[in-house]
Amino acid sequence: MSNRVAIVDLGSNSCRMSIFEIDGESYRPVYEVKQNVRLAEGMMGNRRLTDASVERAIACLRQFVRQGTLHEVDEWMPVATAALRQAENGEDVRRRIEEETGLGFRVLTGEEEARYGFLGVVNTMPIHDAVIFDIGGASSEIALMRDRALIRAASLPYGALNLREMFGRYGEQSCVKMASDQAAEALAVHPWVQEGELLPLIGLGGTARALAKLFLAETHRKTPRLHGFELPASYVEVKLKQLQQMSVNKRRKMKGIAKHRAEIITTGLAVLATFVRTLKPPSLFVSRCGIREGLLFERLLGAADPVVPSVLEFSVRNFQRHFRIDRAAAGAVADMAMRLCAALSARLNLDASDRLVLWTAAQLEAAGAFVHPERWRDHAAYLVLHSDLYGLRPAEWQLVAQVVRFDHREPRAKKLSLLLRLSRWLALELGVEPHEISKGKGGELQVAARRKLRDIAEDTADAKVAEDIRKALQITCVFREPSSAALTSAR
Repeated sequence: MSNRVAIVDLGSNSCRMSIFEIDGESYRPVYEVKQNVRLAEGMMGNRRLTDASVERAIACLRQFVRQGTLHEVDEWMPVATAALRQAENGEDVRRRIEEETGLGFRVLTGEEEARYGFLGVVNTMPIHDAVIFDIGGASSEIALMRDRALIRAASLPYGALNLREMFGRYGEQSCVKMASDQAAEALAVHPWVQEGELLPLIGLGGTARALAKLFLAETHRKTPRLHGFELPASYVEVKLKQLQQMSVNKRRKMKGIAKHRAEIITTGLAVLATFVRTLKPPSLFVSRCGIREGLLFERLLGAADPVVPSVLEFSVRNFQRHFRIDRAAAGAVADMAMRLCAALSARLNLDASDRLVLWTAAQLEAAGAFVHPERWRDHAAYLVLHSDLYGLRPAEWQLVAQVVRFDHREPRAKKLSLLLRLSRWLALELGVEPHEISKGKGGELQVAARRKLRDIAEDTADAKVAEDIRKALQITCVFREPSSAALTSAR
C-alpha cells in the first residue's frame, strides 16, 4: 500500500518541501516547493534568531502544511539545519514552530546533515570516489566518499549568509578575502580532508547550482538536466574574481543568479574557492539531490547503510514501476540488444557507454505509451529527459532520449536507434531468442529461423528495419535453418 511522505528541510537561507509517494522500495515525486525565508539573517550579533526571521519561517511552513494537506500527505519528516542548530534560542524557536505549525522538527547535527547529503548523491550519481560539499546559509558540510562509502564527514560553522553578515561591512574585496580565510581556518581543523586531494568535487546547494548556470550561460551551452553536470574546477576562481568586481544590482540582472542570491553569491564562492585551492580537484560536478533525497532513501530502504547497489538499475526499475512498463517485454528487448552488441561490437565500434545507453533505452522506451500510444516515441524521449532518472551522465541521458525517439540526425544516435529498432523487431515482432543470433561472415547477422521466420518477416510492422540496417550500417540479416546440432545445443 502506498503512502505520501512530505520531507521538509528548514535551512538557514531557504525552506524546501518535497512530497513523495512511496510504495515498497519504489517512489514517485509528487510535489516540490521552495521559499526563501532567510532564517539565519541577523543572527550573527547575539547568535539569536530574530522575531522577523522566525515569523517568515512560520508563515512559510503554514503554507507548506496547507499544501501537504491538499496533497493528502500521510507522513511528515521535517528537519532543520544550521540556523536552529547554532542559535542560542534555537530550542525555543523549535518549540514555537511546533506549536504554531504542528510540525515536530528534528534538528540535524552537522555530521548528520553531511551524511544525508552523501546519501542523496551516492544514490543518484554514478561516481565512486569524490569529495561532497554543501555550502548553506550558516554552515558548510563536507564529506569524503571512497568506493561509494562515506569515510568521513564534518560541518564548518560558516556559510554564504553568515559570512556576508560577518564581513560585508568591509567592502566586497575585503569581504571575499576574509570569508576565504575564515573558511580555510575552519577547514584546517579537519586534516582528513586532505585525503580527498585530486578527487572530483560534487556540490550541493544554491552556490553550486548558480555557478553551473553561470557557466552554461557564459559558454552558450544547454543541458536537459543540471544534476550530474560537470564543469572545470578552475572556473570557480575565474567567476569569483569577475563577480566581486560587480555591484549587487548588476549581479541581480545576470542570468543564472536568483535575485535573493546576488548579495551572498560571492561569499558562497569564496568558501568553494577555498575547497578548490585545498583539494585541487580535476573537475566539479553539480548535484540537485541532497538532504531531502538522502532522507527519502533512508526511509525507502530502511537499512543501516541505505545505499543502492546500482544507481542506474535501481532508477530504471523505479521508472518502470512508475510508468507501468512491462518488465518482461522490456527485458526481452534489452537482452536482444546486448546480444546484438556482442555480435556486432567490433564491426560497429561499440564501447561500454554505447552498450549502457542502448540497454537503458531498451528498458525505458515503452514509457511513452503511458502518455498515449500515438507519438509514443516522442513521449518516451520527453519522460527520459525530464523524469527522476539517475545513473548516467547528462550527455548520456540526452543520447538515450534520442535513441528512444529513433532520432537519426546524429551518427551515434542513429546507430544505436537502428540497433534498438532491430532488437524490438527480433524480440517482440518475430519472437527470436538472443541465443538464436550469431555473427556471420563480413557484415552478416545470422538469425536461426526454426519457425520459418523468413516467410513472415516481411509482413511484420517494422520489417523495414532490416533494409535500414543494411543501408546505414552495412549489416545484413540472414535467416537460416539451424543445423540439428545447433538445435540440440540450444535445448
